[in-house]
Parts: sequence; structure tokens; C-alpha cells
Amino acid sequence: MDDLERHHRTVARLLIKLSGTTLARLAYATGIAAGTISRWVHGDGCALGAQRRDRLFAALGARTDGANVRLAARATGAAQPMFQITGILQAERFATLAALTSTRFVAARETCQGRTLVSVVTDVTGCTTALLVGTREALDELYAELDISVPPRRRLAPSTHACRPARPARPDRFEAELGASAWPSHTLRPRSN
Repeated sequence: MDDLERHHRTVARLLIKLSGTTLARLAYATGIAAGTISRWVHGDGCALGAQRRDRLFAALGARTDGANVRLAARATGAAQPMFQITGILQAERFATLAALTSTRFVAARETCQGRTLVSVVTDVTGCTTALLVGTREALDELYAELDISVPPRRRLAPSTHACRPARPARPDRFEAELGASAWPSHTLRPRSN
């Protein structure tokens, strides 16, 4: 297995772990057997092939040009990739995913959906976003790891007790409530030391 193939497998594995997407759902979305996906992402002797690999990345909310992988750019009416960040380890995994792909996140804004704390992180172009669902501690760890700035007016206060992770989040509802028009339009810069 060459370095590029290993890179693709690592990115796919992290996308699956962080998004909480089940192999059954991926199999349904891609037409690829769940066992085949599992063997491929874990590096076992399984050749997925370029077309099926592209279908897998598309189902995970990512795209590849054969070498680089990026999270999917925002599309009107499309749900964005959603990741459950429940602790430091997963925060580190998301940071690793961002480093492995060519997606560089620089800004975030937070909101609540019921009792769920949601962070929408945006890349340097403003065209790619990801939804992060998790605890205050896990999200703060992620911001620090990726050097993401969160302006005070876009950050929920730590004392907001209503925002505790609860039932599974629904990306479509977040998308509707967190549309671009809901936020003032200005560029956010990475935090500088």
C-alpha cells in the first residue's frame, strides 16, 4: 500500500469515527458492502477502486481530486458534515483530520439546538463548513488545537446550562437555523499569538 492509499484510508476512517455514520448507512448510500468498506478503511487486503472510494468520500461529506481530500463545500439546501466531539481524544482526531485534509478551519460560531451545543466551523475560504456537536470542554480543546477564533458574540457562555448534549442531533435542522443569513457578514481571522 503506498502513502497516498494509506492517507485516503486514514481520512476515511477518521470521517467515519467522528461523524458517527454507521457502516450500514454508508453501505446503503454508496452501494458498497459494509464489510468491504470496513476492510478498506482498516487497511486489510481490499482494493476499493477510485470510483467506489469517491462514492464513499461523497457519502461522508468530503471530496477528493485523487490526492487531496477536502470536506465538501457548502451547497444550498445540503446538509453539512456533522461530527460528534465528545472528548479530548475526538477533538484531537478532528484536528488530525483537518491536518490530513487540505481543509484549514479558522473561525467558529456557536448555538444551541434544544440541549445540544453546536459549533459551526468555517474554513479560510468561507465556503466549507462542518457542524461540531459536543461539550464545552471538548469544543474549547478543539479550538485551541486548531487555533480557531470564536468572537465573544458568537460564543455561548459556559454557564448556559441549557446546552448539554442530549438526543442525537439533526443536521437538517441546524442547516435551516444556521443559514448564512443568520449571521452578520464579515471575515474572521485566525487568532494570532
